Amino acid sequence: MKRPFWWAGGGAVVLAALVVAWVSLSVKQKAEAPVYHKPVTTTVNDPVDPGTSLGGTPAPNFTLTDQYGKKFSLSQFRGKVVVLAFVDSQCTTICPLTTESMMHALQMLGPEAAAHVKLVGINANPVAIAPTYVKQYSIAHGMMNSWDFGTASLPQLKAVWSKYHVSSQIVQGAIDHTPALYIIDAQGKEQELFLTASQYAAVSPESSVLAQQIARFLPKGVKVNPLKSATYKPSTIGPGSPVQVPKVTPTGEQGTVTMGPGKPQLSVFFASWVSNAKQDLTALSAYASAPGSPSVVGVDVATTEPSNSAAQHMLQTMQPLSFPVGIDKTGEVADGYNVTDLMWLTLTDGKGHIIWQHDGWIPVQSLKNDVAKALKAHHLQP
Repeated sequence: MKRPFWWAGGGAVVLAALVVAWVSLSVKQKAEAPVYHKPVTTTVNDPVDPGTSLGGTPAPNFTLTDQYGKKFSLSQFRGKVVVLAFVDSQCTTICPLTTESMMHALQMLGPEAAAHVKLVGINANPVAIAPTYVKQYSIAHGMMNSWDFGTASLPQLKAVWSKYHVSSQIVQGAIDHTPALYIIDAQGKEQELFLTASQYAAVSPESSVLAQQIARFLPKGVKVNPLKSATYKPSTIGPGSPVQVPKVTPTGEQGTVTMGPGKPQLSVFFASWVSNAKQDLTALSAYASAPGSPSVVGVDVATTEPSNSAAQHMLQTMQPLSFPVGIDKTGEVADGYNVTDLMWLTLTDGKGHIIWQHDGWIPVQSLKNDVAKALKAHHLQP
């Protein structure tokens, strides 16, 4: 993984004095099996970026095409605080965390303050660049009417990436991009730079930090909801820790789903917006009901969802599953099970150990073979 140093600046000015103490993150995403690299942080237990001041450098202007196929420019949002993020239009790893943090921050600020803020995304995918891709992402994450997600020809996108010192390239079949987020004030000046953390449980504290920073640049007199600091807590939940998460059904939350020690268990971590999620869960249902299969649970990672009811709404459109589905509302379970992408399959031995995991979905026969092989290697019965 390449690790270029991060700096920030605008136009021809490079603000070398603002080089951050950390190293640039990379997010690598393959078409079928994305690979994710966690950020290097300055604090061992706190990955949340407090933001880096950019000193009010003029933000480079650009003109792109949004999810509706309409042209827009950064300059037209003068007078509003712009939250500008670089987002891969097909990302299933860190980008949903970035966009959810943006949305949550806006909600925290309250309606009056939110009216003075504009959310903008710039496509960081060098392949999926047609407007249909930014539209699909916006629909999947419930953001069609909440932001302008811009794309353009590859040369045009590369020009914008360069202006904002964002790297995006294909390395060994994977998309590698820098997940940068800028706060640009109402006068069109760069004020703060953030790098999104990988941990699912970091969404809430990141949203809190982002909301507080946005509030600094709002016009005087604008009413802002009381903002509370949310502290990141490293997950203490893992395969060795008994945990019960709320059970999701087509009619709502009913009961709990138990995870952790006891017996081998196959957990599938997913989100409703994942491509082919319904088909894959239906296929998993057939596998789970077959003789010789281990206990299976589904876990909706809600910190990436547009709402906590997203999984419920998806289940309403499906045939009943043969395994229970729980909801991880804080992201702590996903973090504790070392999940770094969605979908994510994890087989535990019932004694607190992960004995097999897979990034993305695989055909049922391959799943059956891999799980059986892992169980046999550890002398376990389903």
